[in-house]
Amino acid sequence: MSETAAAANINSSDQDVRNCKLFYLAKYAAGILFILSAAFLQLPFFISVCFACFILSFTPVLSKTAAYFNLTDKDKLRQLSSDFRILTCILTFSFLAALLLENYFPFPSFLIFQALAVTIFSTRSWFCLFNKVTLYENVRETEKFKNISLLYEFGLILLRVIGAFLAGVWVASFTGFEMTTIFLNQLFFISIIGAFVGSLFESIPSKMNANASIYLGALISMWALYLIGYQTPWSETMLAAIFSVILAFLAYRYKIADVSALFSAAVLGIIIILFTNLWWFVLLVAFFILGGGFTKYKFKQKKAAGLAESKTGIRSYENVFSNSLWALIIAVLYGVLEAHPEYNWLAMPLAFAYVGTVATATGDTMASEIGVTSKGPTYMITNFRKSKPGEDGGVSLLGEAAALTGSIIIGLMAFAFGIIGSLPLALGVAIAGGFIGTNIDSVLGAIIQKRGWLTNSGVNFVSTLSGALISFALYFLIF
Repeated sequence: MSETAAAANINSSDQDVRNCKLFYLAKYAAGILFILSAAFLQLPFFISVCFACFILSFTPVLSKTAAYFNLTDKDKLRQLSSDFRILTCILTFSFLAALLLENYFPFPSFLIFQALAVTIFSTRSWFCLFNKVTLYENVRETEKFKNISLLYEFGLILLRVIGAFLAGVWVASFTGFEMTTIFLNQLFFISIIGAFVGSLFESIPSKMNANASIYLGALISMWALYLIGYQTPWSETMLAAIFSVILAFLAYRYKIADVSALFSAAVLGIIIILFTNLWWFVLLVAFFILGGGFTKYKFKQKKAAGLAESKTGIRSYENVFSNSLWALIIAVLYGVLEAHPEYNWLAMPLAFAYVGTVATATGDTMASEIGVTSKGPTYMITNFRKSKPGEDGGVSLLGEAAALTGSIIIGLMAFAFGIIGSLPLALGVAIAGGFIGTNIDSVLGAIIQKRGWLTNSGVNFVSTLSGALISFALYFLIF
């Protein structure tokens, strides 16, 4: 290749990089101007604009606009059109829902703009803005993108929190909301949750459009918390976020969790701490530590037998939520009902249920990870015939002892943390919910999971619910 041709290729590459940066700068500018326009434009206008953009995505207008950034590749244009079409369609329906529901059901438009702010500051666009990449590259497959530092990730989350909060304040102030301390505290709370949930959805590999998943995840989570109407001082929210992130980071650092599990644990932590107290979350963290630790117990032996967790035992978002979603729901119910005198009699039964669901998750994980290393016989729980170690529905004496031990540990910690004030009661609740819940997990494994009707995560989800219900019912049997 001649020097002239080589120089031309370098210039062309540099121009493609500049075009990529200009493209994402234009995206940011358009998004921010769209949010700012909420100060003087009404919902019907946004519905019309988003719908018009959706229609235009089927015409040559988008390709002509892309030509300004030297984006002419047919596959990339098709992808750009698809992304634009999906986002404008979702926004059209969001604004339409806000307009139709405004007199019947609380769905304020500022939530839409907050979710949009979270979506605008995506990891991909921010990466492209500050790195030498082109619009033609599959950025997510590059080595540099895959090795983005956690500092970078958390910096972007902070930017998303600020963007969502400012967007919420801006739009709410022009749509009839008073900027009271209570309202601003609530806005800050839902901004943090929206930012973390958006980042979580972005970190999960999915065939779904990335922008759509970020937007919908952020919008639905913020809307749910807005409907609950719960708020705490911004300083408490900030401390809860910092504490949750530190614990989640340590889990990632010591290879207990991957990035998606890190974000999941942070979301769980912030919500559980703010709706209950710090010690409720620490109890759940104990499950993750015990689960992660015993996953690595005799890992080489389990791996050789084909019984080990994938990714050297590192947990993902799926494992976090399948084992902890009921704990999250119970914690939210506890916080909401405790604040209402007519319902606060349910607070203690819910505390029992929380201990029961965490004990089930802990007992089941310890039974699974320790039980498969047993040198003694394994039996199918439904008919007590001998089975192979690790087989769905199989139980062993060692596994049962591990489940009981895990439940006792959670009971002791529940008493130490003041969740249940009596030691015998805390142990009884944890053992009843945890040990029975673990064996219900085995029954479900033998009957349902073995037939492929539920995955392991699905079985965990049902069994942790059963542990919660058993402990919840135990309260009414005792008192």
